[in-house]
Amino acid sequence: MTYNCKKYIFLIGLLLSTLVCFGQQETMLYFMKDMPQSLQLNPAHKSVYKTSIILPSVYMNAESTTFSYNNIFTEDLDGTNVDLEKLFEKLQDQNIMESTAVVDLVGLTITSDKISFSLFVRERISSVMQIKEDVGELFAKGTAHPDNLNKEFNVAPSFNLSHYREYGFGFNYNIKDRWTFGVNAKYLSGLMNISMQDAKITLQTEDAANYPITVSMGDTPIRTAGFNKLLTSDKNISTAELGSYLAGGAGNGFAFDFGLTYQLTDRVLLELTATNIGQIIWSNSRQDYKLGAENYNTVVLTGSNPQDVFNSENFDEPNPQYDSLVKLFDFHELENSEGGTYTTTLPMYTNVAASIDLGHKFIVGCTAGFSYIENYFNPRVSFSMNKRFADFLGLGLNYTADKSGISRIGGAISIGFPGIKVYAISDDLVKNITNWKDSQSLGIRFGVNLNFGYVKQNYLNKRQTRASQIMEWER
Repeated sequence: MTYNCKKYIFLIGLLLSTLVCFGQQETMLYFMKDMPQSLQLNPAHKSVYKTSIILPSVYMNAESTTFSYNNIFTEDLDGTNVDLEKLFEKLQDQNIMESTAVVDLVGLTITSDKISFSLFVRERISSVMQIKEDVGELFAKGTAHPDNLNKEFNVAPSFNLSHYREYGFGFNYNIKDRWTFGVNAKYLSGLMNISMQDAKITLQTEDAANYPITVSMGDTPIRTAGFNKLLTSDKNISTAELGSYLAGGAGNGFAFDFGLTYQLTDRVLLELTATNIGQIIWSNSRQDYKLGAENYNTVVLTGSNPQDVFNSENFDEPNPQYDSLVKLFDFHELENSEGGTYTTTLPMYTNVAASIDLGHKFIVGCTAGFSYIENYFNPRVSFSMNKRFADFLGLGLNYTADKSGISRIGGAISIGFPGIKVYAISDDLVKNITNWKDSQSLGIRFGVNLNFGYVKQNYLNKRQTRASQIMEWER
């Protein structure tokens, strides 16, 4: 099957960066120790089960500090229209959209009271996009505003989209019943990457009749690896070589997760984690592109209004200015780019956490941490409660807030049967149910685990730990 997308590869990368999923790290899952997936957030966690088999499960998360339905669309008697004025007013300085989508293909966790091992294979899409601070200022006030006249603005976004597969091994060890150290080591097989950094797309305003705008396409290198496996010789997207694409090989890398827990008392647990520390070197199936029309790199717009373009009822009407602008975003192959290599880093997450076991399988915990990517630092805090009713039902509630100003209330439910547990988790459940048009995030994880046996010496299940005995002896 072939799709005629020759003109729109740049737009595909741009949209995937913003729409796939925002990489807000999960917090609802963090204190759910009956879920082996919590070892992704802290590899020092101890499961309550001796053996767990992770069946294919999905985690998706979409979030933006700017984009919600009500920030993009306006509804009136004539229908639903794109409202660019309202959208641009919401753009903030250094608008970062970091994205992640994960499929757990298969996993195995084996736990004892001292040692845990885990093996896992995950498919992951990760992307980061940054909208320059000039964009909101320019378009919110308008190109004809006195503050914006006779100025040049660089409106080119930067983005990085990666598709890769993780093959991982996890290990943790308990030291004297108080300290537990854990690590996940992951080999990363790169399937595809699209990256545009330090590009230059400028808008030059002028204080003259009709307020002309000069759009210039400067240096706009787009680096790709693996993407040409999805293209025909005519540069149309095709699924003919999908098998070769899914086999990977476009890049190789490694990543590590580190975790540490300390059993302060019989009920209080302290934690420290640093996860997703790694990089991918893209060296195979390389092809670089640049943006620009066939024979020009500048377009002068006069008397144009982008709002009219988006809300036009007839896109087939001749519009030379619009057609010239679209051709300016056509892409062209760069010669001698097949042999080069480049490196991308992964978004890193760090957390400190504390939890208290209130008994009867009821745990309350809080985290404070941050994510770091592309020189963007995003701190966050969370508060969680999790209650298990025997092993047939689990309920959770979570609150999270971060630097973006978005706060979320999430929930979790798990239903257990002998040897099997079905679960669904969301970090932003309330707003998406009560007022989805104003929601700026949506995160959900769902799947099935097979669980066998209990770790009797696990501190979540026993009434008295060796640590508590030591404390009694020290008294």
